[in-house]
Amino acid sequence: MASVVVCTHRRPELLDACLGSLVGQRASGGAHEILVVDNSPGMEARPVVERWQPAFAMRGVPLRYRLEERSGVAFARNRGVAEAAGALIAFIDDDERACENWLERLLEPFERLGDAVDLVAGEVEPDFGDQPRPDWLGDDLLHFFSCRWGWDSASRFLQDHEWFGEGNCAFRKRLLADRGFPTDFGRKGDGLMSNEGVVFLELRAAGAATYYVPEAMVFHRIHPDRLSRRWLMRRMFYQGASDRLAQRRHGIAEQRWDFNVNLAKLADLDVESLEGESLRAVIRLYFQFGYAAAPGMY
Repeated sequence: MASVVVCTHRRPELLDACLGSLVGQRASGGAHEILVVDNSPGMEARPVVERWQPAFAMRGVPLRYRLEERSGVAFARNRGVAEAAGALIAFIDDDERACENWLERLLEPFERLGDAVDLVAGEVEPDFGDQPRPDWLGDDLLHFFSCRWGWDSASRFLQDHEWFGEGNCAFRKRLLADRGFPTDFGRKGDGLMSNEGVVFLELRAAGAATYYVPEAMVFHRIHPDRLSRRWLMRRMFYQGASDRLAQRRHGIAEQRWDFNVNLAKLADLDVESLEGESLRAVIRLYFQFGYAAAPGMY
């Protein structure tokens, strides 16, 4: 038995598309369920789930709804793990759509390789919807939008330095029996803090083997309001803060940078005109600002 957990927050239209991509999915080696965890007191996801339940029932797949009122994606993920009926749990985010045979491909390594696999990660492709991809958004910047890890074209075990996102992965539920996603990390509402997935880093550091399956692909909708350089700067500031807090929690040596910045000139900088290496230099600078500011923020 496998449980597909979808954590959602006030995005009913995207959730509708996500659930539509899960109809017809099959689990390698057995049955599965879909569990939607709504992280909004407004319960915007509930009517979407109720509308889809008959379609899943016709295929013998339970579609369940749970409300998690404590704000934060980590609370929602922990609730999903606790409520999941399956020994294997797969995560897909509400702003993602699964490709055909996604679930079967994501779970297949557990069946084929047995206990040699603890976690499985899939690939994430960007979906720009009706918006054109900006000229300035190069392939090397896509991972800042949680897309295109690009580790290989063939399935294989990941090395220690190769990461993956929480939005397209599967793992054995027993791995989280005595731990969970840290609730002081991760997104809360519209905030941009991250790194609730540090729990996977802990598991991997303790020896959990992670397998990468590029064909287990999801398409991640990039929201139009994020297709700006200014949003990316804000995103990188909070990534810097998140990284430093994660390092501090786990006793990892913190980084030190020497930089001398004229804040008045920086404030006057036309960020939306930046291209190429100038854009990447400012991205790094905003990351460093967030990293330096983290102790005073939290």
